Amino acid sequence: MTMQTPEPAAPRRMSLAQKIALTGGVGAAITGIAPQSADATPIQSTTLPLSPPATTGTTSWDVDGDGTPDFRLNNFTAQASLTELGSARFVVPGSRAFEGFARLTAGFQVAATMTGSFKFLNAAQNYISITNVGAIGYDAGAQGWAMGDIGFFGFKFTNSSGVHYGWGQINIHGATGGFVIAQGFTLTDAYYNSVAGAAIAVGDTGSAVPEIDPAAAGSVMSLVIGSLAMLERRRKLRGSAADTAA
Repeated sequence: MTMQTPEPAAPRRMSLAQKIALTGGVGAAITGIAPQSADATPIQSTTLPLSPPATTGTTSWDVDGDGTPDFRLNNFTAQASLTELGSARFVVPGSRAFEGFARLTAGFQVAATMTGSFKFLNAAQNYISITNVGAIGYDAGAQGWAMGDIGFFGFKFTNSSGVHYGWGQINIHGATGGFVIAQGFTLTDAYYNSVAGAAIAVGDTGSAVPEIDPAAAGSVMSLVIGSLAMLERRRKLRGSAADTAA
């Protein structure tokens, strides 16, 4: 008895409708535009720049301008420092148990859980020394900051919609640029995610997110659909020719 070896099953062909249904993903691949949350937007803190006052005293930073101060900038005679208020916190290195103020790199994700052992402390920090008599303060210096640095930091704060994560930039200028010694530094800029609980990348101002040009997107989709339709016609012609030859 002759045994017949079954032929390999032909690959399942997708219908034109099925192929068209996938063009959304193809279009995204062609344009390089990844799906974005319609609501997630970096919001700039309009209450910066801020420095400690020129004379002994404090200045409050209300991140979102809702009337509730989130951080305090201090001038204590010859020392400039930062204080966390309420539930607001700065990102700290994992090795710090208190007085932490981590220096972050662009692209770092500030969130509830962070890579590299970075964290938020449970208790508010009362005194984070940034400068001291025109030199780098003990706390900032122990975490890699130096006089003249312009660098990134991370933070979180709470408003009526929940906990928001953000990043900011600090200029540690000491007695340079016309500032008095005890002013020490300036918080120059900051952004936070508009969506409570959502992470934000250090350096993200929202301008890097590409805008979708409806005309361009339509052209791309038309090209994709047209190509799929042409391939489908060719497949049908080959099938007809094969049937005729048989």
